[in-house]
Amino acid sequence: MIYAILGPTCSGKSDLAEKLSLEFNVPILNFDAFQVYKEIKKGTAKPEINESNKSRYYLYDFISIKENFDVMNYQKIGRETLEKLKDKDVILVGGTGLYLKALLFDYKFQDEEKMPDNYRESETNNDLYEKLLKIDEEDALKIGRNNRKRLLRALYIYEIHGKSKTDLNENGKNKLVYKDVTFIGLNPNREMLYNLINKRVDKMFENGLEDEVDYLFKNYDKSLRAFQAIGYKEFLTSNNRDEIKELIKKNTRNYAKRQLTFFKNQFDNVNWFENIEECYIYIRNKYKSSYN
Repeated sequence: MIYAILGPTCSGKSDLAEKLSLEFNVPILNFDAFQVYKEIKKGTAKPEINESNKSRYYLYDFISIKENFDVMNYQKIGRETLEKLKDKDVILVGGTGLYLKALLFDYKFQDEEKMPDNYRESETNNDLYEKLLKIDEEDALKIGRNNRKRLLRALYIYEIHGKSKTDLNENGKNKLVYKDVTFIGLNPNREMLYNLINKRVDKMFENGLEDEVDYLFKNYDKSLRAFQAIGYKEFLTSNNRDEIKELIKKNTRNYAKRQLTFFKNQFDNVNWFENIEECYIYIRNKYKSSYN
C-alpha cells in the first residue's frame, strides 16, 4: 500500500509521516521539490535525518543545487525508488503537487527537438516569465523568473504543440500507475495554519537561516533554481531582516493557498482531515485492517 500524505506547508504532514513510519516501520519517500537539495536546509523544514534513522528516508538531500533537477528527473528516480521498495508499504510526503502527480499518475513528458541557439535571445528573463505566466501560470510559478533555460523550454513547447506543458499532461492526470494508493490530506483551519507558518518562520531565523543564506550566496550563483525556494529568494529582495521575515511569512501563506487549490483540483478521492490526530487514527486503522 502507498500512503500519500498531502496538504499545505506547515500542516503537520512530516510529523504525521514520522509518527507512522516509526510505529509501523514504513519507509518515507519525499515529494518536495526543494528538500531534495543537499545544501539548503534551514529554510526547507526537512526532517532531522541522522545515522540512526536515515534508512527510513528516501529522496532527501541527494542532489546538489549546482545540478539540473526537475519534475522529469524526479519522476524517473522516484519510480526507481518505488520499484526497490515494491515489497514494502510506503509513505509519500511533501508539498510539491506536480512531483506527486508525475510520480503516481500516467504523466508523460514530451521529447522535443533542440531549440534554435538564438531562440528569443533578445528577450529578458522577465519578458519570458510574463509571457509564460499568461500561457501556463502553474508552470511559470514553479519555474520562477530567473531560470532562463526552463522558461525558454516551456515557451518552445507551447509554440511546437500549441498547448502548454501543463495541458499536455492533462490526459493522464487521473490514471494511476500504481495499485493500492490511499490519498490522505491535512487541512488545518486557516487561523491555525497561519499561526503555524509564523512560528516556523520565526524558528528558521532562530536556527540560523540568515547565516546559511549568507554562506550560500557567497559560494553559489544566486540565479540557481534552488534559491527560488521560499525562505531564500526573499533575501534577494531586501537587506532588512524584519522585512525579509515578514515577506517569507506572506509568501508562505500565499504558497499554502496555491498548494491547497492544486491538491483539491488535481487529486480525487482524497480523505481530508482538519485534525492531525483524527488523520493519524484513520491511517493507523486502515493500515492495521489491511493485514487482518
